[in-house]
Amino acid sequence: MTTLYVLGDSVPHGERTSDTGWPDRLGGVRAVERHGGMGVSLTSLSERATAGDLALHESVAEDEGRETETVVLVHAGHNDAQLSGGEPRVPETTFRDAAADLDAFLDTDVRVDRHAFVGLVPLLRLDRPGSVPFDESQPDRSLAYDDALAAVVATHLPVARPVDEWLGRTEDGVHPNDAGHAFIAERVEAWLTGERAE
Repeated sequence: MTTLYVLGDSVPHGERTSDTGWPDRLGGVRAVERHGGMGVSLTSLSERATAGDLALHESVAEDEGRETETVVLVHAGHNDAQLSGGEPRVPETTFRDAAADLDAFLDTDVRVDRHAFVGLVPLLRLDRPGSVPFDESQPDRSLAYDDALAAVVATHLPVARPVDEWLGRTEDGVHPNDAGHAFIAERVEAWLTGERAE
């Protein structure tokens, strides 16, 4: 069985919808713990890891005596790629360095059996009530940050492409709807199952 830690900003938590978030759709998971929320960025997670402030515990045996596997999934960077005052909140080079540092930390943390980075969702400008008012360049920027993430981490689970498919997978241009959460869960489940089968 797996104890799953999801580190990230708002996306894994099902904000803006009443739909089941993707971590709660995964089979074979004993427990899901989320760390993050609105305002959390990949860079802040990297800083917390360096400071020894990630709230993870070591795997413990279940009642039947089986060991549990601790898996960490990082789903962050959406906030880093957004604009603030006309500039990205976090420069792409800083984002890359933070991703590489967090990947290295998780790779050596004795509490973590496996980890992966779930790719950024594309940030879309939509003409819908309640959508986030992004400019036209935002989708390309979020894809560039996702590509930067893929270039520096050992395991990257891409979910952004094709971008046009996300028109039906997002509630407001950021947060997945039911179809979006189902899609991400499918990608993560394939990785979890594939790794176990080896």
